[in-house]
Amino acid sequence: MKQFGRVLILNGACLVGFSALWAQAPPGPLTPPPAPPGSEAAPPPPRRPEVPARKNILGAWRFNKDDSDNPRDRARQSQDSGSSRGGGYGGPRIGFPGGPMGGGGPYGGSRRPPQDDEASRLGDLMNPVRELQVIRRNENDPEVEMIDDREHRHIFYTDGRKIEKQKDPSLEEVAARWDENRLVTDEKAPHNGKLSRTFEISSDGHQLLETVHVTDSKGKNPITINYVYDAVEASSLSFPAH
Repeated sequence: MKQFGRVLILNGACLVGFSALWAQAPPGPLTPPPAPPGSEAAPPPPRRPEVPARKNILGAWRFNKDDSDNPRDRARQSQDSGSSRGGGYGGPRIGFPGGPMGGGGPYGGSRRPPQDDEASRLGDLMNPVRELQVIRRNENDPEVEMIDDREHRHIFYTDGRKIEKQKDPSLEEVAARWDENRLVTDEKAPHNGKLSRTFEISSDGHQLLETVHVTDSKGKNPITINYVYDAVEASSLSFPAH
């Protein structure tokens, strides 16, 4: 009887020991608590279909502010540099206000009353358009037309013709030339300064690169501004595409 009691005590001790071990065993996989309302990650925005790469500057384009130079900074740098040399474009002589003159563009600002056509055009260049379309009927056509969201038309003539004085404020005719696949203009800046613009396609065919270069009448005190436009479908433009 005493031996049987010892067996019962031993078995009871074993059961207690197994219970303790079971309680200390690592738990199995647990179901995480539900996330509080509103903390769910937002789904990624739908990707727009990628526009096919282009081989030239023709097509519809939209301004890319992040990849472009800020014209205010460029004008300010020129002003500081010119002041140290006793000249420069930042002052009132050439009409650069230290910032954009055109209204409604990516950099804001209000338009100042233009002193003349050259000053007005220079102000527009300091505040680029948001959207534009470049058109050419065929590869032998000497005319390249550019239309923008400000309802302006620019016609670049690449056949060396003389440009007559323009009367229509919504139409600008510009002397230009082709340098391989780049379109380069030859224009005038205020106070006999020199102005040129270069339009070319990026290496990947998805961006239009515009370089604005201005110097004084002696070819000094240069300002260079780089603008970048992304390729878009013509149907997405805010103005009627041609």
